[in-house]
Amino acid sequence: MSRTIRPRRPARLARTSRLLSAFALVPALALGLAACGDDGDDAGGEAASPTSGGTLTIALSSDPVSIYPRAVSPIVRDVARPVVDSLLALDPKTRQPVPWLAEKYEANADATEYTFRLRAGVTFSDGTPLTAEVVKRNFDDILANAAKSTGSAALSTLKTSGYTGTDAVDELTVVQHFGAAFPAWPVALANTGFGILAPATLDLPYEQRFNKVVGSGPFVLTSYTKNSEVVLSRRDGYRWAPRYRSRTGDAYLDKVVYRIIAEPSVRAGALQNGQVQVSTSLNPADIEAAGSAGATVITQPLPRNTEALVVTGADRTPLNELPVRQAIVRAVDTGAIRDSLLHPSFKLPTSVLTSTVIGWADQSAHLKTDVDEANRLLDGAGWRRGGDGGIREKDGRKLTVVFGWIDRGNPWDQGLVELLKAQLTEVGIDLQPRLDTAAAAVEALGKHDQYDLFLAGVAGGVDPDNGLRGSFANAAPNIYNVQDTALQPLLQQQAVTTDPDKRAGILADVQERIAEQGLAVPLVEDTAVVGVGADVHDFALDFDSRIPPLFDVWVS
Repeated sequence: MSRTIRPRRPARLARTSRLLSAFALVPALALGLAACGDDGDDAGGEAASPTSGGTLTIALSSDPVSIYPRAVSPIVRDVARPVVDSLLALDPKTRQPVPWLAEKYEANADATEYTFRLRAGVTFSDGTPLTAEVVKRNFDDILANAAKSTGSAALSTLKTSGYTGTDAVDELTVVQHFGAAFPAWPVALANTGFGILAPATLDLPYEQRFNKVVGSGPFVLTSYTKNSEVVLSRRDGYRWAPRYRSRTGDAYLDKVVYRIIAEPSVRAGALQNGQVQVSTSLNPADIEAAGSAGATVITQPLPRNTEALVVTGADRTPLNELPVRQAIVRAVDTGAIRDSLLHPSFKLPTSVLTSTVIGWADQSAHLKTDVDEANRLLDGAGWRRGGDGGIREKDGRKLTVVFGWIDRGNPWDQGLVELLKAQLTEVGIDLQPRLDTAAAAVEALGKHDQYDLFLAGVAGGVDPDNGLRGSFANAAPNIYNVQDTALQPLLQQQAVTTDPDKRAGILADVQERIAEQGLAVPLVEDTAVVGVGADVHDFALDFDSRIPPLFDVWVS
């Protein structure tokens, strides 16, 4: 699922069957710099047996604000994951739940009750044992501090899932209850926000927890200097890694240092000159330079909804006409977007979900670029070009579509908007971009009559439910003014179906309905781009395309 771009080896060592397989469109100079490994390859050179010791330095794009795993911060997950363990983990390769702090678990028939049997002998880094009562206290604490953690993903999940409480049945048995079926709970539990904290942390006032996190993970928090660095040290005696891990002992690394480097070009430069060994959030333009400097670059889609043109004006002309929506889908060329603005290692979107989301189903047949078909659809719907062959008209009205977007800080956003306008102009659609602040966009979306399309993204996670229902359910607040009533029962069914195969079928139907009705036009699979130095081995992104727990990473 990830793509690993390695520095090119000498010809006698190169695996020629895989050489340049993903880079047919890269300029010849760039082709000489990098080779692309098979999906799922780990970073790291062809080294001997792992060795213990050393420091791994990682460049982050912004300050985590807190190391407390339930803090509302986009970066906290990367620094907290090696410190705290969860009841379950997701295998990064299969994206299926596996035991971690819980040695086993089971759900009742309607997925309203989950029973977890904890591993015996687990301790937090301060020596406190893990017990069922500690687990219960963690979940009680999330709700008790709800007023202080608005926006927390963990809090939101508990509130929207129908969660009613946790019972400590005995020393090592926990039962969790829900008021309605919640089959996605094992997947949700794997997130860092549900990491289990020691009583020493929970005893503190909420405001004091940001730098006093005690977990059961393979590393302990040594120091946190805001806007500068976070330092973790290896914990001795770690013996309860998740089931997918190939070994059970301590981490190899002595220390992990996270450096805060906000400027992307400086992060890239720090990787190239060896100041850091891992650099997160690289820009696509930095990939080739990193490869030429000897680094390996991993590109892996983030599990969420794709960045897409979401229809917000399906209740009025012109987007209440299915042929117009379908024509927009056919007119957009995602290959051109990727190759001119991003990098060929980015996967083309094939659904409203990225390919790393559980239940993703390929909808390429409905999303194929076909300018001729787009023109036929518009001709058939009565939208005709004028004598100059320009923007189409019908009944004296031009085919104009207002497109709302906000500046998300991506260096390619302006280019994306300009390219979309050019692609739709080619088939006679006048796309009128409207750049708004986030606050203005929220207000405009709430009015339901300001935009016809909106550039949406980042919603959702590895389980598709929140992203799909948050974007395409027509219940209040219906932020995207969804009009498709046939989609609604499918969205509800996938949320409560407990059989994995049946749920996968329903999710495929949901994605097909969105694609064939032109409710959203996938543009880009938002992708993690991480550079890894040549002296770092066995580094692979986690199931959520973020920094892994660093169990097995080692340096030479």
